[in-house]
Amino acid sequence: MEQLLIFLPFLVPIVVANYGERHRRSPYTLSSPRASKNLDRALRYLPYGLLIAINLGLLGLSLLSMFNALALMLMPELVEPGVQAGGWLGMSAAAFLTALLAFLPLLPQVRQWLARWLPIDPDSLVHMTALAFAIYQIGLSLGQMALIGDLELLANAEDILTILDVILSGVPFVIFALAGVGLLIRRPGPAPWERLGLRRPTWKQLLAAIGIAGLLLGFDFLVSWVWQGIDPTGYDLLEEVNENLFGGLATVGGAIALGLSAGISEELLFRGAVQPRLGLLLTTFLFTIGHLQYGLTLATLQVFVIGLVFGLMRKQTKGVVVCIVSHAPYNMVGTLLGML
Repeated sequence: MEQLLIFLPFLVPIVVANYGERHRRSPYTLSSPRASKNLDRALRYLPYGLLIAINLGLLGLSLLSMFNALALMLMPELVEPGVQAGGWLGMSAAAFLTALLAFLPLLPQVRQWLARWLPIDPDSLVHMTALAFAIYQIGLSLGQMALIGDLELLANAEDILTILDVILSGVPFVIFALAGVGLLIRRPGPAPWERLGLRRPTWKQLLAAIGIAGLLLGFDFLVSWVWQGIDPTGYDLLEEVNENLFGGLATVGGAIALGLSAGISEELLFRGAVQPRLGLLLTTFLFTIGHLQYGLTLATLQVFVIGLVFGLMRKQTKGVVVCIVSHAPYNMVGTLLGML
């Protein structure tokens, strides 16, 4: 439940931006001209204000992280095992740079420049918010990685995921995907589902999706074999991390929960909602950086390739169901094989 509460404040700018975009395309009118004018101003500028507030909050987080790092350096006796001042310094730097960079999408000139390479509307409040959120994910994921540290700390961590944890972790992704495409706000009827790519696939596409899942599992085996040969210590450490994080899911029920939760939620958000606006490569990068529990290792490149394959499937079929059909069995079977 805590995971849902953490994400709720970030949902507000998305919802407000959708109302603002709805108003831009088809203005709301009230009985009073003055009220209509005030509403117009609110919906026009409130998305900017909310993003600015988040950016200022990140600057505050950067300052607090800096104070925490200084306290740990001045009073090392307070440092718990595995906690280092350098991690808080990294978090401070990441939050500071994220806040500064997140101001850039608020500038129309920047959005117009980005529109040369990304399929965005420079005047869209929703697309502006999406760009800012992309920066948030990149910066805060890197900050979290700096705070957590290397794989050795993750291998010794005591947080073991449960089936409930896995299910709840996917709920915010689904909510953000639905809210991002304007469900019940600016896209009526079946339009949100069409925008997400939830169209019925053909039998050939379904069979191809299952086949691709098998090929990706083979790719996993190849990467593991190469990694074990060139860096057996790092490979064994990653195995310990996976066992520590996902050991509680080493059951048939856990494998099914992990496969369905990640397969549905991640594909709806990344390939369904994000990719048509931010493009294949940037979306794949965001997908990869969302899996930094592996650190910057060979597994990071592996996740990027897998995300790229799912993105190409979305682009080729114009739908996201085939991505789900491939992603879910891939996770299920991979988890079950890890039990052997």
